[in-house]
Amino acid sequence: MLDLLQPFLQTKIGSFVGSVIFAVVVLAITFLLAKLVNRVMRRLVERHRKSNSGAAVYFAGVMVVVYSIPLLSSAVRTLLTAGGVIAVVAGLAAQEALGSVVSGMMILAFKPFRMGDVVRYIDNDISGVIEEITLHHTAIRTWENKRVIIPNSKMNSSIIENADYADSKVCVFMQIGVTYESDIDLAKKLLAEEILRQPNFMDVRTPEQKAAGAPEVQVVVLELADSAVTLRASLWAKDNSTAFSLKCAVLENIKKIYEQNGIDIAYPHLVVLQQ
Repeated sequence: MLDLLQPFLQTKIGSFVGSVIFAVVVLAITFLLAKLVNRVMRRLVERHRKSNSGAAVYFAGVMVVVYSIPLLSSAVRTLLTAGGVIAVVAGLAAQEALGSVVSGMMILAFKPFRMGDVVRYIDNDISGVIEEITLHHTAIRTWENKRVIIPNSKMNSSIIENADYADSKVCVFMQIGVTYESDIDLAKKLLAEEILRQPNFMDVRTPEQKAAGAPEVQVVVLELADSAVTLRASLWAKDNSTAFSLKCAVLENIKKIYEQNGIDIAYPHLVVLQQ
């Protein structure tokens, strides 16, 4: 069969027909590969929107077709030679952008954080919820409902505090200072009882700690300051937002309880002496 087609393919018409058939086959394979790459990237990003990752496959397929046609191949070689300097300059300019894309692929592969995680970008002290992860950048929704767009090259090289990594439970420390004249034991007891009354508080003691009689709420004397005895309580909650609400509720209620029981909360005093 090939022996019969060989004389025909050596003619001008046969050569043109062969080039057309080859181009159609290459374009069909290119289209299928681009679809496959887009599907894989959509699964990685975990968002059902079209990705531009197949552009590289389309470009490769078009270049194969162009190089199969001698006239176009010669023209493309001339253009590529003349644009060598431009390509080097563009490559240097796009170095940071390409670095962000590579970092984005590493973030999608290793998953140091996911959509919906509560994170803190320590370098700039930015806290919020991961709202979007793309190949180029990561978007964080702050507590003020603002969006901070950070290139993935920065996210991948910085220290990120993730409150939801592996375990979403959160412990926040609440400090409160009482005067030296106040009953410290009573202040600790009232604070622990108020925390236990909160429905959002979690008991995280292990069975061994419960058997050993460890208290449900840990309230300790943290510091003997200049004008106050500083108490610290550990507040455990199921996630970051719940812990914040728990701390606010305890602070409000403990002030009223301390006032009712004669416990004075310490605050700075200014004494003015007149001569």
